Amino acid sequence: MDRRMFLAFILIFLILAGSQALMQKFYPKPATPPAIEQVAATDQDAAATTAHDLPATLPGGASTPADTTIDFTSPEGVLRLVNEGTPQRITVTTPLYRAVVSTVGGRVVSWEGLKYDTHTGVPVQLVPEQTPEYGLDAILFHDRELDLGSAVYRTEAADIRVDEGTRSLVMFASLAGGLEVRKTYTFHADTYGMEVDYALIAVDGGPARRSLELLGRPEDVRFGWNQGIAHTERSQKMEQMAMRAIARVGDEFIKEKASDLKKSEEKVRAQRRGSVHYAGLQDRYFTIVGLVPWEQGEPVEGTIRLDGDKALGAQSFSIDVPARRGVGGEIATARFDLYIGPQMAELLAVYNHGLEDSMDLGWAWIRPLTKFVLWGLESAHPYIPNYGVIIIIFSVLTKLVFYPLTRSSTISMKKMQALQPKLKAIQEKYKDDSAKLSEAQMKLYREEKVNPLAGCLPMLIPTPVFIALYQALNHTIALRGQPFVLWIKDLSQPDALMPITGSLDLNVLPILMAVAMYFQTKMTPTGGATGQMAMMNTMMPLIMVFFFYNMPSGLVLYWLVNTIMQAYQSWRIHKTTATQGA
Repeated sequence: MDRRMFLAFILIFLILAGSQALMQKFYPKPATPPAIEQVAATDQDAAATTAHDLPATLPGGASTPADTTIDFTSPEGVLRLVNEGTPQRITVTTPLYRAVVSTVGGRVVSWEGLKYDTHTGVPVQLVPEQTPEYGLDAILFHDRELDLGSAVYRTEAADIRVDEGTRSLVMFASLAGGLEVRKTYTFHADTYGMEVDYALIAVDGGPARRSLELLGRPEDVRFGWNQGIAHTERSQKMEQMAMRAIARVGDEFIKEKASDLKKSEEKVRAQRRGSVHYAGLQDRYFTIVGLVPWEQGEPVEGTIRLDGDKALGAQSFSIDVPARRGVGGEIATARFDLYIGPQMAELLAVYNHGLEDSMDLGWAWIRPLTKFVLWGLESAHPYIPNYGVIIIIFSVLTKLVFYPLTRSSTISMKKMQALQPKLKAIQEKYKDDSAKLSEAQMKLYREEKVNPLAGCLPMLIPTPVFIALYQALNHTIALRGQPFVLWIKDLSQPDALMPITGSLDLNVLPILMAVAMYFQTKMTPTGGATGQMAMMNTMMPLIMVFFFYNMPSGLVLYWLVNTIMQAYQSWRIHKTTATQGA
């Protein structure tokens, strides 16, 4: 959760908890988390394996033979890209998404989710328009790096449609020293995930052998994403708070907020070496993440880096994993999983990396409650198709469950009113001795069995549920785009009735909530307050409008219904219960 939102919740809590107690007493009349430590990657100490480990014969490939004039004493020379293709873009369409892969760097440069629309009615686009010109892919030798991010791959593929099963896109990049890089995407008709395979192949036995004698065997393969993740929601300010880069190495979960990129690129940089699981980017409802498959049975030892481009406002990630020996002429291979799609626990859990736990469902102590709220909402949805109605019922049930505590608290408030003359007398008697005044007041409370803060409890009870519902609405795609009635078209967004200016809309629900809170103060036992207490009762609704104005309409709807129920219950208890004590 964003720090500003955390501070807002704390301030709301303090206002609710302290306002009545302070007014009753004085007017009785009626932390930047620590930065992630950056750890430099440990160099591979083992000497490069020579070409003596190669097969006796190496099969030829379909690409152009190696340049016989190449200087085999120059690593840069043998790694020089030759016979490059023509830059082109291949469109891949499945029932779930439409992606575009560029042969420049072999990167996904566009991704549209066909099951999810923006507020303008077009499919969501997760790749920003402005991205770095080249990618981050590379094959790493002992002391050399083959940059694949700028390679122009060759391919014979045309646009691909995957209506069922799987289809592959195969691209090639030739090197002067008799080697070739093959990059393969495998797309599935029924999942958002795709496999990305790399292979370094010997296509000309003699030159390839000489090249590997010079370079040694490849040690690592790098998969990277430096295009960021695009805004998909109407309220970009709210979405920006949720955007971040994430990674898991061993049992450590790393996160870097996108908002820190505005300060400097160093703020979002992190590097870890260890058992690599995944690295990726998140916004409110979608994610782009690269994962290391479990093909080898255990996480592999590798390196993950998080970074960013301040000029483009784009975060990035890369994963280095050890190169594996392939079959035939495949000198080195590596595989990654790439997931681009919605943040849905059931879709993320299939990778067995705990990726579903990367969803931002709040602080550790609130996550179980958030999951329970989500379970309740989603369980009710098959029977009640309108999530707005479900939220109303949920709010009413919450107030009914805690009605006994509300009744006890309201009665305590009535007793406090009855004690005002005695409290006034004590204040006059000990006005010059604060210690004795406090002691006398506490003695009176014990004798009359009154808790001076009990009146705040009915307002504080819904707060944990409020926070859990905030997390659910803010990060769970099941509630995204769900309408309620009339002008409330999306419960995960503010209920904009009409635009006021270019960046400001008229949101009605927060205003209705403020009106309900004002009348609540009139119906509760402190409703007859005068002076500064009355001013506080007037200002409190205005303060709450400020906090709630740009929050999801589903959240404001929950608090509005809660406020109405609280007002009615307090008024009913006040009218039907005789004053006791004093």
